[in-house]
Amino acid sequence: MILGHTVPAVREAEAPLLAAGEPLMLRAARALAGHVGARCGAAPGSAPQRLLVLAGAGSNGGDGLHAAAMLRREGIMADALATAERLDEEGSAALRDAGGTLHHLAELPSDRLEQLLEATDLVLDAILGIGGRSEAAPEIRELLRAVRRRAVPVIAVDLPSFVDATTGEADADALAAEETLTFGAVKAGLLLPGGTELAGRVHLVDLGLGPHLPAVAAVERLEDEDVRALLPRARRSDSKYTRGVVALAAGSERFPGAAVLTASGAARAGAGMVRVIAPAAVLDLVLRERPEIVGHRTGENADGGGDLDLSAIGRTDALVIGPGLPGDDPRIGAGIDLLRRGTDGAGRGVLDAGALDALTGSDRFSPDVVLTPHRGEAERLARRLDLDPDLPGPALAPALAEATGATVLLKGAVTLIAPGDGGPLRAQDDATPQLATAGTGDVLAGVLGTLLAAGLTGPDAAALAAVLHGRAGRLAAHDGLHPLVALDVAAHLPAAIGTILAGAQT
Repeated sequence: MILGHTVPAVREAEAPLLAAGEPLMLRAARALAGHVGARCGAAPGSAPQRLLVLAGAGSNGGDGLHAAAMLRREGIMADALATAERLDEEGSAALRDAGGTLHHLAELPSDRLEQLLEATDLVLDAILGIGGRSEAAPEIRELLRAVRRRAVPVIAVDLPSFVDATTGEADADALAAEETLTFGAVKAGLLLPGGTELAGRVHLVDLGLGPHLPAVAAVERLEDEDVRALLPRARRSDSKYTRGVVALAAGSERFPGAAVLTASGAARAGAGMVRVIAPAAVLDLVLRERPEIVGHRTGENADGGGDLDLSAIGRTDALVIGPGLPGDDPRIGAGIDLLRRGTDGAGRGVLDAGALDALTGSDRFSPDVVLTPHRGEAERLARRLDLDPDLPGPALAPALAEATGATVLLKGAVTLIAPGDGGPLRAQDDATPQLATAGTGDVLAGVLGTLLAAGLTGPDAAALAAVLHGRAGRLAAHDGLHPLVALDVAAHLPAAIGTILAGAQT
């Protein structure tokens, strides 16, 4: 699992090492130089690579300057561009001693800057580190735009400059890195929206901070090893009931396809049995696509309570309410009541789509009930709960979780999971932009319901569902090259699961 820590936690962990005289800057610089040197290793007889360090005034700039000096000694043409009046003195001296040139942005005409960048093969972004702000000064902004115009590859030193290391908030002109070498600990902002998009591949350089970091991180992200540990596996002794039975109150006259999509997501994620509670016309559509589904017809004029009598329906391990349901559908009120009370086998489940708009400030759930809003739904719910709807996602999801007791899965390019028990925020970045199509959220609700029915906790089920849904989307879209529709995502779930499991054997 990737663990992201806040700036105060990182500084506190560094303090005893710095007090003991540990040369953290030189260790970071050596690791950076080693990584860049391996990347820039050229074949015999080829022209040497030219590297430019964008160096700021702090320790981050010092890391870059020392690394440039080390690379110079290995035959890589490394120079630096000072973005501040004062730089780390030892790093500057080391670069000069190694034969490098230190340019100063304030003294460089725009045409000379363009020439310098044109002759550069790789940029090291070492302007700001963990003490930086998420807003660039006007003169720095022009530099960032010039680098982007030249399309020079970027490696970020510790984190991309002008990204808040704790929140991930980023300046619109911050440079997107192909890779980030982060030192001592992964910064929480690298795992959150904004920072994740700019960081590229993140490599953690161990500086010995581990024993001094908090036991509980601020942000967590599942890796494949964690997914393999969490994934429910079929055993020889299993039956369809022991593998988990999920019931779906989904689909309506207006949105009948939502039931097909939710049922397909649940079935293809490995449910032992999927029940669909819906009107006859919806069930007919579902059964044409998925004949293995067990249908339960709702009464045409029922008040809703009888339609969700789980003792009459049969064994149910998790209940999904909302995909394709209008706000006045009687299944919503009955389902919310069942999940709120946690009785009759309905202590675990998902509230999605139409069900989210029916929640009020008096509704409280267990963390094994998961709310799945997109941003607009989250803002509407926040207003009803007297919360600030304009909070950024990493603050809004935990606020909703605290107010409802439920685990909150906030959909987005980076999926945020706020546990209902107040545990660490989780942030998964497994998806493709091609998932931004109608119905993919219904598939996700079905996947999540299956994982809850298999016995996973709300936070684990939500994080794992985000991974499987995102990976299936990537497979369906051929890593983002092809458009997809929601049923494509459901169809690729088995391959996504198999690919992750097969990774343990390679």
